[in-house]
Amino acid sequence: MSAEPAPWKTVARETLVADRRIRLHADECVNGSGVSIAPYYVLEYGDWISVLALDRNDDAIVVEEYRHGAGVVAVGTIGGGVEPGESPEAAARRELLEETGYAADDLIDLGSTWANFGNHTNRVHHFLARGCARVAEQSLDDSESIVVHVLSLDGLGDLLPQSYHQLTWYKAMDQLGR
Repeated sequence: MSAEPAPWKTVARETLVADRRIRLHADECVNGSGVSIAPYYVLEYGDWISVLALDRNDDAIVVEEYRHGAGVVAVGTIGGGVEPGESPEAAARRELLEETGYAADDLIDLGSTWANFGNHTNRVHHFLARGCARVAEQSLDDSESIVVHVLSLDGLGDLLPQSYHQLTWYKAMDQLGR
């Protein structure tokens, strides 16, 4: 019979990478049964946001960009990192404006989930932006190349290859009663 799950004890930590975007730790842990687990890698990120934006016709405003980790160009929700001292709502409004040039009449908090609680420390904050209208040009970082698309909301979940982008879509569809 297996033991009840219990938090591991971290007995040692070596920080392998620490910069403005991420910290990577190699932890030496001991589980509740006294078994040593080492190294166990932990990625410490700031929180992220994911926004499903709808224009005034209830069509979805999505972005298409290159995702280096997977090596693919993909369609996704509007997203990015929450800056230190910034609220998730403020980050959602900022990223929506920067990536698309749109602003929302209404921003609905759909809750948060762990990005990947197996080895990431951060959460993803999900939002539904309603009544979006184009108010500016995109304001992209030098490393970004983003194409904005306006697509039907129905069936959009099937076009989103990132799991938490799909989750934002599902949460939004539930919020909308669809």
